[in-house]
Amino acid sequence: MTAVTAIQYTQDQMRTLTGVSAETVRHWRKTVPYLASKTGKAARFSFADLLGLSVTNELVSSLGVHIGSVSTGVDGLFKLLAGASAPTLDGAIVLVTSITAGLYESGSWHGASALTQPTLVIPLDPLIAQLQQHMLPVMPAPTQAALPFPPEAVRSRV
Repeated sequence: MTAVTAIQYTQDQMRTLTGVSAETVRHWRKTVPYLASKTGKAARFSFADLLGLSVTNELVSSLGVHIGSVSTGVDGLFKLLAGASAPTLDGAIVLVTSITAGLYESGSWHGASALTQPTLVIPLDPLIAQLQQHMLPVMPAPTQAALPFPPEAVRSRV
């Protein structure tokens, strides 16, 4: 029996799902060693890679962090996410510093003694939900108006 392989996404699919432009990915490849291996037209990305790109996009776009100042931490983030299982990511929070990254359950990170340097905290649930919505859009269920009276069985006399 053959093992099931994980779904791999092309560069175009990655850009569509994460919203990260081709120019931005090219720039990030120069500063993040993990992404440097994902070059050429044959580059493929796993779900963990897409999540890592989404987190990195949040760091750069929403928080205004320069990728060069956290490149070592982001590289660790990609490696951490690549080794994580799907149940581990559910409800998890990522802590990224300039040199490290950590993956914690949502309730367990605040007590961590790892907060000895400036740390960026990103919850994964909204990013995972956003990726899943792009991959498998949920169609709204058709709504049917409630009947003002209950249905009754009718018998005819024939």
